[in-house]
Amino acid sequence: MIKIKIREDLPLGKWLGMGGAITEATAYNFAKLSAKKQRELLDAYYGKNGLDYRWGRISVGSNDFCLKPFEYTRRRDFADFSINHDREWLLPMLREITKKKDLTFIAAPWSPPSCLKFLRMRRFGSLLKPWYFKRYADYLKLWLEAYAKEGIAIDYLSPQNEPHARQIWESCRYSFRAQRKLAKVFSSLGPKLLLWDHNKKHLADVADKLLTNNKDVAGICFHWYDGTHPDQMWQVRQKYPNAMMVSSEMCCGFSPYDEQEWQNDARLYLRELMADINCGTCAWLDWNMLLSYRGGPSYCANYVKSPVILNEAEDSFILTPIYVALKNFAKAFPAGSEIIRCEYDSEDIAAVARKTKRGLEIVIANLTDKTQKVTIGSKTIEIATDKIIKQLVD
Repeated sequence: MIKIKIREDLPLGKWLGMGGAITEATAYNFAKLSAKKQRELLDAYYGKNGLDYRWGRISVGSNDFCLKPFEYTRRRDFADFSINHDREWLLPMLREITKKKDLTFIAAPWSPPSCLKFLRMRRFGSLLKPWYFKRYADYLKLWLEAYAKEGIAIDYLSPQNEPHARQIWESCRYSFRAQRKLAKVFSSLGPKLLLWDHNKKHLADVADKLLTNNKDVAGICFHWYDGTHPDQMWQVRQKYPNAMMVSSEMCCGFSPYDEQEWQNDARLYLRELMADINCGTCAWLDWNMLLSYRGGPSYCANYVKSPVILNEAEDSFILTPIYVALKNFAKAFPAGSEIIRCEYDSEDIAAVARKTKRGLEIVIANLTDKTQKVTIGSKTIEIATDKIIKQLVD
């Protein structure tokens, strides 16, 4: 029997909802759909009867989910700066999305322009020359202004995606000291700043290095790829209660589509999403929204899964078990909910609670292939396999 305790004494703020990254790969696949199917896909993600996505993530320049690497400029004076590359796939999809919904956007570069880096390359974690920090801010200002002219206003900026990673695709490494310095330089650009944008294994230590006495940032964002680590998350929440915590990226590695196998991935999604919320995360973003059957395109063959898969031959798409799980959760725990802390000690379930006009309501997901029994106070509840239930708490 799994025991759940709802901590009414630990309110965690407002849940601001889910979102996803609008990558070039997603936009390229989106363009292959007919206008009717495009509308259906946008309804599936942004409609109130779908996932009700409220957030979007945009890469500043190319990343691993582009058709090819590219740069907006190759000159240190930025005389050749242009976002024309994005006009073919990315901006058309962004315009269709913003017609449907007013999103909160997070932007993140995978690398500065190569002309500002030591090895003059955007890959392999090549470092930004420290005397070009201000110059780099001027470049990002150009990008922000160019996107604003296209009707895309950026609300939050992550100075670097995965700042401790040396990848075969676009990447740039920064020490913690350099990240704080970068935040100070970027603080006048307009968008609020979210630091880190990397994994959670040592998140409490990361937060101490990046958030302590740092008035230039709104908080931190993080990825899933080395585990969920709710203990680390909770330490950050307790020590920095006023800092925003945003889950900015998650996906599962590629395998050919199989409904049962992808059901296991759906369980991973729910465990991560609900554990994050239960530790005070206010927003949660998935990675690619629409990929092919091969998990791309990705110019560097870094294929992964997405909640929706393109079926190009039939002008359609598949709503996978990952999508279904996210939709069921969105219905049970809508954006705007006031989060209340839950405590439990089993990975067979995930649980979050919220304060409603009718009282406390708990949402529980069974993450196994057998019925689970849970107790809340004197009440015992049975939850069927892979089901999400919600119930008022006496």
